[in-house]
Amino acid sequence: MGKPDDDVIDGKAEPRFDRDFSYGKQGELLIGDYLEKLARGHGQVEVKRKRIIDLKFFVETRCDKGRRGTFEPSGISTTTATTWVYVIGDTGIAVFVPTDILRAIFTDRMTLNVACEQGNCPTKGKLVDFYDLILHLERNRANRGHWSREGDDEDDE
Repeated sequence: MGKPDDDVIDGKAEPRFDRDFSYGKQGELLIGDYLEKLARGHGQVEVKRKRIIDLKFFVETRCDKGRRGTFEPSGISTTTATTWVYVIGDTGIAVFVPTDILRAIFTDRMTLNVACEQGNCPTKGKLVDFYDLILHLERNRANRGHWSREGDDEDDE
């Protein structure tokens, strides 16, 4: 990407519209892809009222519908959605996460097993820290040179 001083003029960052535009356009295409998946029913939206202060979010894996004493696979364990969207309360913030990436972090020691016993449908799942999700993704990229999608690596099962 050139010499370190190529991007600095008089001590200020030089806007590189040729690079910045291309990078920004890729981000726009990604968001467009996510919105299209949601519109086609290939996404799942989770609205979280809690966890506004920290970066942790709950990912449901099992539930006990009707409090029968039996937890069955649910949530991310059974979804066919390719993307999960976490809407954080009424902040106006939404985080889009490809389902395969979210599932892959479950093998990471940084995720915590948790249960929510409230209501008539207790749930179990993982408490995932957004920062740890990014670290997991970066480690995966560094180890493989790219992110492998679900099914590319048997270790992710």
